[in-house]
Amino acid sequence: MKNGFDLVGITDIEIPEKIRNSFINWIKNNHHGEMKYMENMEKRLNLKAIWEDVKSVIVVAKNYYKKVQYKNYKISIYALSKDYHKVIKKKLIKIFREFSRKYSFNFKVYVDSGPVLEKVLAQKAGLGWQGKNSLLINPKFGSYIFLAVILVDIELKPDKPFLYDYCGKCNKCIKSCPTGAILENRTIDAKKCISYLTIEYKGENIPIPYKDWIFGCDICQIACPWNTKAKETDWEEFKKLEVLEYSLYELLKLKKEEYDRIFQGMPIKRANFERFKRNILHIMEIDPSSYKH
Repeated sequence: MKNGFDLVGITDIEIPEKIRNSFINWIKNNHHGEMKYMENMEKRLNLKAIWEDVKSVIVVAKNYYKKVQYKNYKISIYALSKDYHKVIKKKLIKIFREFSRKYSFNFKVYVDSGPVLEKVLAQKAGLGWQGKNSLLINPKFGSYIFLAVILVDIELKPDKPFLYDYCGKCNKCIKSCPTGAILENRTIDAKKCISYLTIEYKGENIPIPYKDWIFGCDICQIACPWNTKAKETDWEEFKKLEVLEYSLYELLKLKKEEYDRIFQGMPIKRANFERFKRNILHIMEIDPSSYKH
């Protein structure tokens, strides 16, 4: 069962003890920043707490890579297309409704939107390994892949987990990060991560200087040797939408209704209008409190 997805695997519902301890320590050290929803450890570390009837997990992945030419600012590649949360969830619900009617089972779909450890489950399902930058890396598709998790209430034979670590001695992702966000044990200090700071962080002023990025960040992915042969996605929904032709000044002058129209249906809307403007002011080195619309 691929149905247009590039990778699919099956695993059980157990979260390894090593992962459990690592996640607990990550929260205790406040490496999750303002993402308080991450503190619901019971559900993240026990799928039965999400859904008592769950018996198996199906994980799918889809390549989203596309070539992008940047000018004077950057937006993460994944955000330059339709919102993957909605696109993938809609497809999976349609697929599994048909399957569930045929084979009589219930299911729940999560696309980076629920308390599930997608990368951990993907590695257990054989889809790849978790790189030093914490992202899942597949030998064929690299790390430019979206993950989705489907919980089912029937027993399925699990695939073999991906046991190899092909990062080896390579530390290019760690060295490439300009803010030092990549930690040991393949974890991230969100408070230093450009992606977190441009999307999740709600403060009026971003506390760390960096250049170029106004939404998300791909620096560690660009540095990864496994992404040098990345292939263009074959889904039209994830092809590049032309929003990079605007200058920083033009983006800064956008009215709320213009912002909504230009970025309609794209992940960029996650930052909301105010934070989007804050991000632009940050890389232009303008104090948001002194800027007048």
